[in-house]
Amino acid sequence: MSTVAIVATYAPSEEFGGPARIHHMGATLRAAGHSVGYVVVAANHQARRLGPLDLLRVVERPFRAKVDHIYSDVDLARRAVADPAHAQALREHLARIDADIVVLEHPFLIELVTRAIEPLAIPLVYSAANIEHRLLRELERFAFDWKRRADRWEDVRELERHACTAASAVTAICSHDQTVLRDEFGVEAELVPNGSLFADHPLPSPSVPTRRMGEPVDFAIAGSAYWPNTEGLATIAAPSLAFLPPTTRIHVAGSMSKEILRERSVERRHSANASRLALRGFLPADELVATFQAARAVLVPIFTGEGSNLKSADALASGRPVIMTERATHGYEHVLADDDEGVTVVGTADEFRAAMRDTLDRERSGPVGAGRHAALKWSTRTGPLAGVIAAATA
Repeated sequence: MSTVAIVATYAPSEEFGGPARIHHMGATLRAAGHSVGYVVVAANHQARRLGPLDLLRVVERPFRAKVDHIYSDVDLARRAVADPAHAQALREHLARIDADIVVLEHPFLIELVTRAIEPLAIPLVYSAANIEHRLLRELERFAFDWKRRADRWEDVRELERHACTAASAVTAICSHDQTVLRDEFGVEAELVPNGSLFADHPLPSPSVPTRRMGEPVDFAIAGSAYWPNTEGLATIAAPSLAFLPPTTRIHVAGSMSKEILRERSVERRHSANASRLALRGFLPADELVATFQAARAVLVPIFTGEGSNLKSADALASGRPVIMTERATHGYEHVLADDDEGVTVVGTADEFRAAMRDTLDRERSGPVGAGRHAALKWSTRTGPLAGVIAAATA
């Protein structure tokens, strides 16, 4: 079997987002018999529990340099490739662990990676975890006052083109991204979609407690402070959450709970909104699962962004009814085609609010969605990656 190095700008974790994805990619490859190490190129010492196959390169930012948070990974990658020591360290590490193949998550580090692997003749798999140039161009409106070039997203598109050209194989997380990769870069991508940690927990029992931290759990939502997450919840809270009875509680988990009351539209009606929100912060996996399973419904109010949201996978695998936008279903169309029990898909914020009111008017349901719960196991969803690695190293 092969030794695989997964390269990313963040450390693996079982928690949220990209770190969870690369964690489970590694677990899938290890289950297939491969040895897996992580190469983390980051602006801080975020990697913990480094193993013998892992490498951390911390790329220092110039003192007092301003950070464009939309393009922070691009800036990080440019600083990394400007210092030959990073490519040398990566090359020496790959030679030391006798790496057979490199998997690059996101395109940002492609120049650094190609400088390291070309002398070693190591094949590359590009894991397109998003269509980044489209996403970043869309996100620019969240930091519209930044003094950046109007066409900076084109730089990211060129990085994606370079990654597609340099790679022996390309993977995508949803069929929409497969189409974009084919149309824009002329490559065929293998589908390696996202899964959910909820699928590794049993479905809720009918007698699951309906309160957490002393509060009733009418609705549950989780996510990072990433702009589309907070904007989505703020959108359904406009003009305020007073469309819900005052005893209603929406439990908000993850770092978005620290930011949601700072959203201007939410802050403007602070009393009505804050009284209906139970801000839980980061929750360990077991408590997050327990909170979702106590909810009348799990919310996925995503109105903007690209790719395939992990929040959608978690909601659909939770065993509870789900209210989600059409945008949030991207990447899960086949899962919903097989099992849409208890799922309400809406197109607008008004429809979302109406669905929440309807949920409160009904009796709590028992567990739902057993089929999609089984289908969303990470080991199943990332399983095709093992075949991609085998073909690229044959």
